[in-house]
Amino acid sequence: MKIIGARQAWHDALHEHRPSALAVAAEQALIGKKSGSGDTKIMVMLENHDGQEVARVYEVRKEGVQETRSGRRLSESRCAHMLIAGLVLRAIDTLPKSLRHLGHFMYSPVATGNDLSIAHGLVWLGSGMESLTDRKKQRAYWMAMAALQSHKMMVNGGQGMGPGAVCMFVEDRTGEKMNPQNWARDWEEIWNALCTHVDKLDGQALKPVSAVVAAMREGSENDHEIAA
Repeated sequence: MKIIGARQAWHDALHEHRPSALAVAAEQALIGKKSGSGDTKIMVMLENHDGQEVARVYEVRKEGVQETRSGRRLSESRCAHMLIAGLVLRAIDTLPKSLRHLGHFMYSPVATGNDLSIAHGLVWLGSGMESLTDRKKQRAYWMAMAALQSHKMMVNGGQGMGPGAVCMFVEDRTGEKMNPQNWARDWEEIWNALCTHVDKLDGQALKPVSAVVAAMREGSENDHEIAA
């Protein structure tokens, strides 16, 4: 598992990389090999702030470890992945429940409708839209979900929703016409406020994972300086 940034680390911590059936078979053959006791050094490849690959070495204790199945030991790459994933998941667990679900919706490869539902509630309850008229509030409620979807598209390398896409998104859920020609007059201010709010919550969700990534990068750079 290569550490590039907090968003990528969140995704990869919940994703097991197994590219093909042949790769799985090769890995199982490697796992099945017996090895000696003692500590095993695991090299983890990271990227520093300049985009250069650096290595961080961790020691994984094998002596005295109980096997749940005979002849099965984790390969070094699996150990490295589990080590980093454990640190990232522990950081995620420090977040309040609602922020965890928002982060899972944004970055988890196994995100569910429950993650979206809780994230939507978090965005809406803190959006400050209480002063809107009932009709505008109904549409703004679904615009909050659209803002989540739009932000997810952008942080994953795509383009966010434009006015036309947002209007169609809301129409599909309310059954009422929402004219994009009136966007600047009626909806642009609301949309911008919702998008800013989602971006702020995303930053809060990523904060503990970013700290883990920064600590691992700092450690890898220190190790690289010592080796040099």
